[in-house]
Amino acid sequence: MCRNPLAEAAADGDTLSEFANHADLHAWHSPPTSIQPPGLGPARLAEILSGRLGPAATFATTEHFNLQTARSITVAESNGRATAYLAALSSNLIALGFIGETSRLGAAFHAFALILLPVLSFIGVTTFERLVQSSIEDIAYARRIGLLRGFYLELAPELKPYLAVVVPSSECPRRAPTSPGRWQLTLTTAGMVAVVNSAVIGSFAGLLLQTLGVGSLAITLTTGATVGAAALLAQRRRHRLALDAFSPDAVDRAAIFVPESQRAESA
Repeated sequence: MCRNPLAEAAADGDTLSEFANHADLHAWHSPPTSIQPPGLGPARLAEILSGRLGPAATFATTEHFNLQTARSITVAESNGRATAYLAALSSNLIALGFIGETSRLGAAFHAFALILLPVLSFIGVTTFERLVQSSIEDIAYARRIGLLRGFYLELAPELKPYLAVVVPSSECPRRAPTSPGRWQLTLTTAGMVAVVNSAVIGSFAGLLLQTLGVGSLAITLTTGATVGAAALLAQRRRHRLALDAFSPDAVDRAAIFVPESQRAESA
């Protein structure tokens, strides 16, 4: 009997479409926001995949490796950005100290400091913003890895004793992840940079008042401390708002965007 390639291709397409519909994995839509995998059961999932079980497992492990690599890149970038900022800050402060010593804290010191500190503040703010973005991207990648772990357990439930799986029960129902507290946000790299930024911005404000000769030393110190505290609160609020507005869909949509022309060609 002659084999009809077109009929076989159509049958393959129907099988893949059925799998996409049941697993809630649509081709041009963002992935589900929940880290819970679609509960099809190992038998049903194996039946849908049929002869493609091996390639599907290979694809899942490859995607898992890519996501883990992406997480490593976000960590490396965060460390690199923070290190570069702190290195620039320390070297410039050393140079500022030398100028202050040679000029006896005169006009050259004030001019150099008033030019240098705003630049350092700008570098610090942009570093903080990027660190917040990198942390959110890392969370999105971790959630997608959680989806793949669920896929592995659907295919091979006997792996459950070897994987860390949280199973809800009547005593411990499933709850949404709690938002980190203020101290926990301070412990992050972005939180550390925010504190350093606040000190730099407050120092610039105090030095500016001293240069202009406005008020006494107490007023200068009070103004600098107030401006620094306000900068720290603003950065912490920004960090909190960014975490609260986090959406895995938005991160994935930016990471796996496909142009319209490629969509039309593949369709």
